[in-house]
Amino acid sequence: MIWIIGGTSEALKIRDELLGLGKKMVLSTTTSYGSKLSEHQGVILVQKMLQATDMLALIDEYSIDLLIDASHPFALQVSKNAIAACRQKKIPYLRFERKNIRYDNARYYPSYESLIAALRQTQGNIFLTIGSKNVNLFSVLDIERLTARVLPDENSIALCRKAGLLPHQIIAMKGRMKQETNKALFVEYETKHLISKDSGESGGMNEKVKAADELGILVHIIERPALDYDEKYSDIQSLRERLLRSRKND
Repeated sequence: MIWIIGGTSEALKIRDELLGLGKKMVLSTTTSYGSKLSEHQGVILVQKMLQATDMLALIDEYSIDLLIDASHPFALQVSKNAIAACRQKKIPYLRFERKNIRYDNARYYPSYESLIAALRQTQGNIFLTIGSKNVNLFSVLDIERLTARVLPDENSIALCRKAGLLPHQIIAMKGRMKQETNKALFVEYETKHLISKDSGESGGMNEKVKAADELGILVHIIERPALDYDEKYSDIQSLRERLLRSRKND
């Protein structure tokens, strides 16, 4: 049995690829929305925020013999826990991570702290597209400068409200957004600074950056956290070939 750690659109593509190969699988997600998207006949769904001990238990419960980690590039602790669990259980760990793109006209930062320090020296409205978990970090700035675009669920909105944002500063929309949609929102909120994580092309980066460029908006990007993976794949075909080799060796 193969276990896919979900949380990205790529996880669904991997699911479909495995189904085509006749593989049995468990697909785990952390949200009801992600679980709903992942539903498919023949797929065992687990919706839970899995801690390290939960991962070990899941491997035992479903007799997992290979794990594919397709979690978000910024879900660092999830990947660390998964690697540790696989090593303890002596099963292969494969990392699937979407390719990142380097934009010449963007400013990159190794941490939120360094980004916020830079923003302190600027003026103008700030448009956050970093999810909801870290919106609170930006509350040290002038709160009236901030607008956050987050997923349209109660928890995301609650985190923004807890960070001090008022309802008119919260845009609850499901991505990815078209370039023109991004552009219209940036204009509406008089954006001077766009904040994003290095989430890759499939995370809608191109559309955001191009829209910002057209409007002369400064783009600030948080770099991905670094983790040393033994086996890492960034395209479905390479992963498929790896799985086929594994099947031949079974």
